[in-house]
Amino acid sequence: MAKKRSVGIGLVGLGFMGLTHLRAAQDVRGGKVVAIATSDPNKARGDFSSVGGNFGDAGGREDMTGIAVHPTLETLLGDDRVDLVDLCLPSYLHAPAAIRCLQAGKAVLVEKPIALDPKDARKMLLAAKKARRPLMVAQVLRFMPEFSLLSDAVKSKRWGKLLSLHMKRIIAMPEWGDSSWFADPAKSGGMVIDLHIHDTDFIVHLFGKPNAVSSNGLVDKRGVNFIRTTYHGKKNGPLLSAEAGWLNAPGLPFEHGYDAFFAKGTVHFNSSTAPEPLLYTSAGRAARKLVIKPVDGFARELQAAVHSVKTGKVDPLLKAAGAADSLTVCNAEERSVRSGGRTVKIRS
Repeated sequence: MAKKRSVGIGLVGLGFMGLTHLRAAQDVRGGKVVAIATSDPNKARGDFSSVGGNFGDAGGREDMTGIAVHPTLETLLGDDRVDLVDLCLPSYLHAPAAIRCLQAGKAVLVEKPIALDPKDARKMLLAAKKARRPLMVAQVLRFMPEFSLLSDAVKSKRWGKLLSLHMKRIIAMPEWGDSSWFADPAKSGGMVIDLHIHDTDFIVHLFGKPNAVSSNGLVDKRGVNFIRTTYHGKKNGPLLSAEAGWLNAPGLPFEHGYDAFFAKGTVHFNSSTAPEPLLYTSAGRAARKLVIKPVDGFARELQAAVHSVKTGKVDPLLKAAGAADSLTVCNAEERSVRSGGRTVKIRS
């Protein structure tokens, strides 16, 4: 691989997230999309007008010049130009598709969640070990500049020790959900695995897998549609919590963010009301906007995946074991909600 000038990416799954990855790949150095797998003739021609989404630009047209079109994953795996398979399939297909790609000798980047069941995640990790091929998971928060800022501040203690962190992620139930796999918790994992896992993963990534969780929430016919969790970690560690839900009225925008309480200041980020993180310190009441470089998190994660394939060393932000831990924690959170808020211990 070191002698190849460019890493060939094979994109599988061309819904909203697949289209997001297709566009992000245009900014990747040393790699490009060389093949897609789709049975949709419109998407094969670059017509994505049928694709909806909850942020960014959905639909539209894309230039597919130079991109081979395969009718199935299996035929794409036979394409020698493909070094890295980027899996953006519906969540319930992640595990079997990733295992098949690894068995075929391909490196794999799979969209979050790694799988729906921790047992399947473990099978994926074992398959990667047997195949000696990289298995990477795209948990995009780790690559978004607003969250990189938070990660750096926690590690450097720029504003002192972190005392408490609360994360939030709220959206209306996607309009396209009722007529697709997304509305079926058995296929999407429901709100906790599809939406809330972003923030759980970030907490696990920064602080490690907690010892236990206690969660309260609301449950409807689709399962848990709102959750508020306290993560019980190390003694004398920061207080960690997060909430998420499909509760917004349709007219409200997707919203995510955090409040990070440090010993010498508070950092506030909200994608709707404070899209540039704000710092409040004990020196005064006025907020100061924190300067962050505008970077596309999806392009950053794809760049990291391409670099991992080139070097043969998986970027720490893409390691599948961490994503598997996050899935295990989310599973415990959902059990806690359904037990009325009982504290659920997590095996180390």
